[in-house]
Amino acid sequence: MKIKMTRKRLAILVLLIIIVPIIYNKVSGAVMGYFMKIAMSKPKEVVVSPPVNQEVYLTAESTGRVEAKYSIDVIARVSGFLLKKYFKEGDFVHKGQTLFQIDPREFQLEVNNSKATVDQYSALLKNAQQELDRANALIKEDLISRSDVDQSFATRNQNSALLDAAKQRLELAKVNLSYTSIKSPVDGRIGKLNITEGNYVTANSGSLVNVSSVDPVYVSFSLKSDDFVKLLKSSDKFKDVKVKVQFDSGQWYDQDGKIDFVDNKIDQNSGSIPMRATFDNKKGLLIPGDYMKVTLVSPKKVSFMTVPQSCTKGDAMSGYYVWTVVDGKSVRKDIKVSDDIDNNWIVESGLNKNDQVVVTGIQNVTTEGQKVKITDVDTYNKKQNEGKK
Repeated sequence: MKIKMTRKRLAILVLLIIIVPIIYNKVSGAVMGYFMKIAMSKPKEVVVSPPVNQEVYLTAESTGRVEAKYSIDVIARVSGFLLKKYFKEGDFVHKGQTLFQIDPREFQLEVNNSKATVDQYSALLKNAQQELDRANALIKEDLISRSDVDQSFATRNQNSALLDAAKQRLELAKVNLSYTSIKSPVDGRIGKLNITEGNYVTANSGSLVNVSSVDPVYVSFSLKSDDFVKLLKSSDKFKDVKVKVQFDSGQWYDQDGKIDFVDNKIDQNSGSIPMRATFDNKKGLLIPGDYMKVTLVSPKKVSFMTVPQSCTKGDAMSGYYVWTVVDGKSVRKDIKVSDDIDNNWIVESGLNKNDQVVVTGIQNVTTEGQKVKITDVDTYNKKQNEGKK
């Protein structure tokens, strides 16, 4: 049987094609919305836990540089020709070891002349003392005048002063002679020679060579002000803080250092406090000028309130917060965190020890005041796994 398609019937058919999907979508949307509303009205399951107190050793990190305890430029203290050196560049030298010899002849002559002058004035003083003794004896018998005694006394004192001055000049001449033999001021490693033998040197010639001590050594570094305060609170003015250093290879130096200097102000450019530690370096592994990773460790454990990082939201710029549960409803709490310990945040403020923090199922909490159902972690994980199947 053929159906005669009139214009009226065609219009009705087109209208049905357009209207039916719209009605279907609205009805299905309403039905789905109804069921979703019912589902949303049911409390979401979450796992809660109070903040945990963790006892840990406080640490702080920085970058340090190895420095010689003594780094001394050896200079000439008297003028003369540099005759000889008694070391090889890079050698380890000992305190008092002769490094250079300046031509000593004119200084030896000055010592000899000064010694002769001392002998001369010693003889004159001896004679003047004898004259004074005789004058004192004669004045008792009234054989000479008092002015003669006074003259003898003055002559004796004059020669005594001249002898003292001559002795001082002799001592100075000996000192200058000793300066012709230039010795190492400390135990240490000697550097590159700056002035070679044969040159005429003076005190203004500058450094002949540098000697740097190698044991012990300093490691200088700077500590951020907040790390400084934390470690200061957990130590006895840093006296008992352990200082560890690490090489570029990742290997740790086998001995701890001790802090021996803390600056009295914060560096305005870096906002940190300059500090320094001393290390024994008998093996010479710490080389002056080398950069090291520095780690400071508090002498005793400190207790901190912590929460898992995974249960926090936000960021360092806008701040962090957690969801807590009070009377079956979600409550947002803004928290201030500092360091992290084993994937946990240290909470400085914002939480109490009895707060019930949502640690699992945090994705189920979306708004303040939302009803939630507290469950144990095993039950929650079991339902989550069943939902995935």
